[in-house]
Amino acid sequence: AAPDAVKAAERALVGQKVGIDFFPTPKPLAARMVEMAGIEDGMKVLEPSAGNGNIADAIKDAGVSPDVVEVSAALRDVLKAKGYSLVGQDFMDQTEGGYDRIVMNPPFSKNQDIEHVKHAFSLLKPGGRLVSIVGEGAFFRTGKAETDFREWLDEVGAEVEKLDAGTF
Repeated sequence: AAPDAVKAAERALVGQKVGIDFFPTPKPLAARMVEMAGIEDGMKVLEPSAGNGNIADAIKDAGVSPDVVEVSAALRDVLKAKGYSLVGQDFMDQTEGGYDRIVMNPPFSKNQDIEHVKHAFSLLKPGGRLVSIVGEGAFFRTGKAETDFREWLDEVGAEVEKLDAGTF
């Protein structure tokens, strides 16, 4: 029998440094995030920094095939094997918007999570919804970026929910 393309692409990751801050979203959390996003048939949905596609898989399980973006060539191979529509490599270069929903787990180092969330928000349609994981530092550090981010979250009416300890 021919080898499973997804399993082969995932096996190729073993022992490699993969992507930027690659921490796969646990499948139960991915499902919860998709539920929070309220994804419905016919919506245009994006998972930026898609990694191995755990969130994209949960979006697909909700009945929508998402667009994905991923910087790592090895992880793009996994996403291609899963049949996802790759619309870019570096999410911060993504300019096409009009998304109804964006569900994401961005890289955290050097406040990339803050930058990615704000960029993702700019790609939503009016009335769109963004569900994202954000590192805890964004909520307690006192730097300008973190302080501005918390103020921005208040301005846009964001809801913040803390993850359970040990989620990752």
